[in-house]
Amino acid sequence: MNKVSVSKQIKVPAKKAWAALSSFKGIENYSPIAGSTTSGEGKGATRTCVMPDGAKINEMLNFVDDDKMEMQYIITDGPFPVTNYVSDVKVTAVDNANSNVTWECDFDSSLEVQEDMKDLFEGFYNVIIDNLETYLNT
Repeated sequence: MNKVSVSKQIKVPAKKAWAALSSFKGIENYSPIAGSTTSGEGKGATRTCVMPDGAKINEMLNFVDDDKMEMQYIITDGPFPVTNYVSDVKVTAVDNANSNVTWECDFDSSLEVQEDMKDLFEGFYNVIIDNLETYLNT
């Protein structure tokens, strides 16, 4: 099992960051995703993300804990050469105006693509968190 973890402090109140992330909707507003559709709410909700090249990533929400500001989702189907992808997202308050966003994943892959997939997901999470801050402050 491979692990990737990105944790960054952003100038956004925790509840505001959590509201955007936990809805499981609109990820295209702050990520490299070209578009997304979400069906359902909370545990069991599904999301299809469309990459700029047209590739689709199908995801399912395993759980959302609003009190702890934590959620977990899995990729059920996608263009990446990985299996057993599980991602955990957590928001913690630093103070009234700032929060910390941690985005992690575990996945299996062949040794040949392991480092490329780690780099891809790490880069993706960094862009999402940075863009989330910009998006929520405009």
